Amino acid sequence: MTTANRRTVDRAGYPPPALTAAVLALFAIALAVCAVVVVGDTTARALASYTPVEAIVVDDRTEEALVADRRGSSQVPFRVAIVELPDGVRADVRSDDLVVGAPVTVYRSDSGAVFATPPARPGALEWALGAAIVAAAVVLAIVAVCSVLRLRS
Repeated sequence: MTTANRRTVDRAGYPPPALTAAVLALFAIALAVCAVVVVGDTTARALASYTPVEAIVVDDRTEEALVADRRGSSQVPFRVAIVELPDGVRADVRSDDLVVGAPVTVYRSDSGAVFATPPARPGALEWALGAAIVAAAVVLAIVAVCSVLRLRS
């Protein structure tokens, strides 16, 4: 059998080629959206700047968060300090070290979020993950396009 005489009879148990091409295209689109989100978030965190601001700790409270480990998940309490910035805005900062009534240096991002310490920049692993998702989306899109072109011929 030569390549010019392709099999046109569908084999039992296999999905139609058009359905396979459509599913591949949908997965490629979903993966491309994930790639845009991951690369956009990583880039935004890499380009963010944090300005040190003097604030006063005015209150604190305890909140609970769901934490999972190898034995299961449970609610774990953590402390949130409420700081008042010079412009009168109050912000929540997760910290065990801040004392109520004491002046403290906090870090305000361009978006207005306040942190006790400036967040770490994205590392090589995060950039590699973004690049891998982009590469997978491109490969899947190429496979989907080849499947569609094969259907047309």
